[in-house]
Amino acid sequence: MRSHHFSLSASQRLNSIRFSAKGAMQLLTTFLVFSLCLFFPSPATAVSPHIYDVPQAGPPGSQTQTVGNGWDPNATIDIYFDSTDVGLVDTDNNGSFGMALRAPTIRQNGLTIQVPKDAVPGQHWITAVERITQLQAQVAFTVRTDWPQFHLEPDHTGFNSFENVLNPETVGNLTVRWKYPTIYDVSGTPVVANGVVYFGFDYQYELGGLYAVDASTGSLRWKYPCWWWASGSPAVVNGVVYFNTVDNYLNAVDALTGVLLWRHSIPLNYSSPPAVVNGVVYVAANQDYIYALEASTGAQLWEFAVESMSSVPTPPAVSGGVVYFGSDDGYLYALDAGTGALLWKSPVGSSPYPTAAPAVANGVVYIGTLYTGLYALNASTGGFMWKYATQGFILGTPAVANGVVYFGAGYADDNVYALDAGTGALLWKFATGQDPTSPAVGNGLVYFGSFDDNVYALNAGTGQLLWKYTTGAGIVSSPAVVNGMLYIGSSDNNFYAFGLPQQEMSEKFSPPERPDPARLTPNWPLQPNSTVTPPLKK
Repeated sequence: MRSHHFSLSASQRLNSIRFSAKGAMQLLTTFLVFSLCLFFPSPATAVSPHIYDVPQAGPPGSQTQTVGNGWDPNATIDIYFDSTDVGLVDTDNNGSFGMALRAPTIRQNGLTIQVPKDAVPGQHWITAVERITQLQAQVAFTVRTDWPQFHLEPDHTGFNSFENVLNPETVGNLTVRWKYPTIYDVSGTPVVANGVVYFGFDYQYELGGLYAVDASTGSLRWKYPCWWWASGSPAVVNGVVYFNTVDNYLNAVDALTGVLLWRHSIPLNYSSPPAVVNGVVYVAANQDYIYALEASTGAQLWEFAVESMSSVPTPPAVSGGVVYFGSDDGYLYALDAGTGALLWKSPVGSSPYPTAAPAVANGVVYIGTLYTGLYALNASTGGFMWKYATQGFILGTPAVANGVVYFGAGYADDNVYALDAGTGALLWKFATGQDPTSPAVGNGLVYFGSFDDNVYALNAGTGQLLWKYTTGAGIVSSPAVVNGMLYIGSSDNNFYAFGLPQQEMSEKFSPPERPDPARLTPNWPLQPNSTVTPPLKK
């Protein structure tokens, strides 16, 4: 019996060899292509270098962090603000710096950049350039200062330390850049945030309200109508506008859209501007109370009742975890901002009571009264420091800047005063026609309105008149001064925006053009992960 076994014919063996050779060649080709893709990714799949700035806007002298991804691994990158090399940073093994590896949206320790103090308002550029390959990326940074609450901040100093356009040499050229007509007088004090001016005016039947107007053009963004809106000032914090209305509500609306977020019923002193600090809104009520509300929901956190009956608290100022306010019982109060517990109270004029919000600066509380003058008290203890007597009412909040306190006195006085903030000694005074408003200070200038129909700008050091503008009626509103602009309302039914002429702005105060990364010059002595402060321009 023939045994059976498997065997390949010659042709079969030849086909098998051919198949093996073809498979090996296909495998080799696949390996080579895969290897090339690893080392030379196609343009469609390559990650382009990016940088991000956090935050994307801020005032001169502020800081921003730059982070990036998509760069070569272990590369050295120069970071420029406009055309100045301000820092050097090394990337990690993944071509990133200052970013979490698995969650690029999570910022870690990026390169901190100091914005130059003389950087003028407008769009500037942050540029990153790899030293070896010249890979590059750019991101915009907006130099912009906000005036988000009454008298700038919750401490109510009224001092804008970032102003670098208006100064004693340029202020004389101020002109009306735009004005917004209303149907009634604008007595409320404006605030400015993220390129928008917010102000309100009183009128009945929902014809008044809160307005949001483009700060550069005066075009209306939105209007929130309400019944007899208050004559106080709103506050804009974290994208929310807080303001009081005469129907005894504190309102919170979206700053971009004007959509109502919440309302809280309180017997408010409706002309009292709220102060917003660390997620809490502090407001004064007509009937003896100061309230603290949660800023996100309007839920009440605490209330404090003044002991005397039928007293009216002034708008509060908040500084260092303490709430300060005066009352017509003749006392200045200090409360714990977290609990509302009384820390101290001190007499300031007895029957001639405080009438406006205090200002807090450098451990001192300054508050004006009817008849008796301006008081300075120790902010920690309430201890009396000094008093400056005036001949008339002090109806506004003082401003404090560079060791000087500025305030106006009306009625039988009608002067704006500058006093040594430490001693109360008179430095100068300036006579107005009638009832000056709360002043604002910035870059060597003092601004205020007056019921004599004028807006004034004085030299802060000497009291010399440098500029004034006559509106069609008296001014009760206090000014806001930011980004080379002066904003104020008038009883002539107009809201005004003053600025330097466009030609002067374009010639002297325009941001530099977007730099070409290929033309930027590295600062060779810089060490990796280090920064420098850009020098002031001469």
